[in-house]
Amino acid sequence: MKKFMRAMLIMSISVVFISQCFAKGKKVKFGKVSMEELQMKVYEPDTSAVAVVLFEKGYYDGNNHKFYKHIRYKILKKEGLSFANNKYNTTAKGYIKGITFNLENGEVVETKLDKDNIYSEKVWDYYYIYDVAMPNVKVGSVIDIEISYDGFPSTWYFQRNIPVVISELELSDNQYLTFRKQIGGLILPENVGYNHWKVENMPAFISEAYISSEDNYLSRIELDINETHFPGYYRLNFTSSWKDEQALLNKFYSFGKALEWPNNFLNKYAKEIEEQATTEDQKAKLAVEKVKSIIDWDERNRLFISEDNLSEVANEKDGNSADVNLLLVALLKKLNMEVYPMVMSTRENGMLHPVNPSLNKLNYVIAYVRVNGEYMMLDATSQQLAWNMLPIRCLNYSGQVFDGNETFRAIINPKEKYAKRIYYNLSLDENFALSGNLSYSNKDYAAYDFRRSYASYLSDQDYVENLMDNVDGLNITDYSIENVKELDKAVSQKYEVEIEDVVSVIDNQLYLNMFLFEKIGENPFKSEERSYPVDFAYARATSGVVRLTLPDSYTIAELPKPVSISLPENSAKFTMIYQMTGNVLTLNYKLLINRAVFPENAYPYIKEFYAQVISNESKPVILNINN
Repeated sequence: MKKFMRAMLIMSISVVFISQCFAKGKKVKFGKVSMEELQMKVYEPDTSAVAVVLFEKGYYDGNNHKFYKHIRYKILKKEGLSFANNKYNTTAKGYIKGITFNLENGEVVETKLDKDNIYSEKVWDYYYIYDVAMPNVKVGSVIDIEISYDGFPSTWYFQRNIPVVISELELSDNQYLTFRKQIGGLILPENVGYNHWKVENMPAFISEAYISSEDNYLSRIELDINETHFPGYYRLNFTSSWKDEQALLNKFYSFGKALEWPNNFLNKYAKEIEEQATTEDQKAKLAVEKVKSIIDWDERNRLFISEDNLSEVANEKDGNSADVNLLLVALLKKLNMEVYPMVMSTRENGMLHPVNPSLNKLNYVIAYVRVNGEYMMLDATSQQLAWNMLPIRCLNYSGQVFDGNETFRAIINPKEKYAKRIYYNLSLDENFALSGNLSYSNKDYAAYDFRRSYASYLSDQDYVENLMDNVDGLNITDYSIENVKELDKAVSQKYEVEIEDVVSVIDNQLYLNMFLFEKIGENPFKSEERSYPVDFAYARATSGVVRLTLPDSYTIAELPKPVSISLPENSAKFTMIYQMTGNVLTLNYKLLINRAVFPENAYPYIKEFYAQVISNESKPVILNINN
């Protein structure tokens, strides 16, 4: 016990010592770690932390237009080993060095980062991504990384999903450019000097279900070049207005110029479509399908095409999201449709500011096209999505349409919802087993979810076998799965089943939950409070009918009472009712989420709504066994 207490005391002193050293401004040098950092076993302010940022500093040298970043991690638990691998975004080619420190048999062992563990990707002329995999990382390791590059960061995060002991950013002036600073997050950094911000002992950001992106709420500073001005030569506006950004992007061969080329290779596809289509919506649909057949999305979200022109893009057979969707814009132009590129930020990348434009925040582009007098937003990246629907990553409030002259904001508000209908027709036998059929109809985003899941299986049989492996007591004797490839139709699933081990027998009474496989297992909302909206991305509608034929010897002892729960303005509603006709017991239920986004002050009501739904779904039917 004395040894344990002594060890805990040493750990506590170590954490306090580390925090005090950093807080007092003691200069932290790359490659110089302390014994206290290496011996640290737990982060006392948050003992659940799997890792912690011990120190992080960024400095922009305006005289040389160069940025320097130093970050130091401590790995505390095996779940924190993922912080050995990190992505770093830079505005030019960067120089990266790193060292992993371990304490082995009382000796400090250093393992340097090798160039082979650094992978770089040039996204466009002023944007690079570096994937860095630190070597020999284990629980207890201290990781030191230093990065330098020309320019300055698009975003500096003071907060992460692990605690941060110290994080600071300092910017010096550059006489040839001005940049705009936007400070955001639920916890704002402290301004400790001219263009100098700092946080100490920043808690980890706690993410919960149905959040659009952590990036919207993390403590941060977003930076954009506002304009460059070289006296006597020229002045160039970057982000003073969306019109400036449109003019800038149209100068790039990987964006605007790609749409100005004749792109004659698309003529044959346009001719094929015009021969088949008689209406504008048919043209748009066939254009989306044609692009999907020409090029596969490689799952990279990008604003710029990866090749010199769209013809080369098409020849590659796969490409990033800009390759796909600018190809779609070009094809729609060939069909003489009114179409423009719509730039945006994906959900995981965070929201675009409603007023201030940001070139650095843009990472995606889709087609904004007029179809039968109404504008539509089209995307051709997903092989599992209907032609007129946007993938979930695009459902991020708004985007900016570049129409060649002016530019305007377009709100993203999908008409489609997650629509799922369930029908069970089952019989209960004297051995307490169920048999019969299960039917599902998945429409719109429910169909999209199914198709994405189904795509990982080799066949219907492979999917069904996996389903039986993952659901206890389920045996599927026959099945049909229809419309998986017909993206405009609802996906239909029908199963002939035998189900065991779902009935409990206590004192000559049976307890059966008729929601079976559709019951919500746990409340996705766990926090007492929430400081950001609940974002479902789209509305949801799940309805079910369960018919259960009982043996003549069984009678009802107790049925759950009818339930109707709703939130104000019917923004969410749950209904449940049981009915007995002869020896057939029927359950009808609906769960509706009628709006995509709820403000943070609605969180307690959403949480309680789900708690009541789960409580009512958990109530069993109680049957008497009459011998």
